[in-house]
Amino acid sequence: MKSLKPALLFLSLVLLFSCSSSNNDYAYNEKVTSIFLREMKQIDETDSVFKDTSKVYAKGFPDSILLSTKAENLINNSKVDLVNIADLKPGKEAVKFNEGVIAYLTAINDYGKTAQEMLQVKTTDEKKKLHDHLMLKYEKLNTYPDSLLEIQKVYLNEVGLQPK
Repeated sequence: MKSLKPALLFLSLVLLFSCSSSNNDYAYNEKVTSIFLREMKQIDETDSVFKDTSKVYAKGFPDSILLSTKAENLINNSKVDLVNIADLKPGKEAVKFNEGVIAYLTAINDYGKTAQEMLQVKTTDEKKKLHDHLMLKYEKLNTYPDSLLEIQKVYLNEVGLQPK
């Protein structure tokens, strides 16, 4: 009986750690996916506003405030989410996924800074040049979701979780 207690204790610890590993992977995936989807929605909503050149080139106060707020929100939200992701401890299987999401958030932050810069320039030529650059940045941002989904599928498969 005495030799059975350590064996049972060992077995329960193994089960606990294997379950918590799966739970950690699940929790990590849920958290990062939530951040990713929120940022993706925000960038799509913001880009639809910046594509409207009548607002970008308008001299009116309400439009400039709206655009400035959108750019500032992109910058601030991506900074906060980058900090939140930095606080997470992904398993080794999640490293590529983690790096991909960080790259995506960094690109969103850069997009927001370019938008902010575009709104601050005075000449139409400078504004047009930065607006064109902004549209190219958005096209690049649009490539992230598909590639990240593929990376995430591999990660989930490696840790034994099923993608939804």
